[in-house]
Amino acid sequence: MHQCSICETNQTEGIFVYHVFICPSCEVSIIQTEPEDPNYRFFVNKLKRLQQQTLNS
Repeated sequence: MHQCSICETNQTEGIFVYHVFICPSCEVSIIQTEPEDPNYRFFVNKLKRLQQQTLNS
C-alpha cells in the first residue's frame, strides 16, 4: 500500500512517476483538469515534488 502524493490517501493501485505515487482517481483528475480550472494550481504545486526529487537524485 502506498500513499498518494496528491490526495494523501493510502491506495493499493496507482502509478509511480519517478518516486512520486499517484492513485488512479488523482491521475484522472490531473489529466482532465484544464489550466483555467482553480484546481490546476493545486495539482501543479503537488507535482513540484517530481522536480524536487529528480534534482536530489
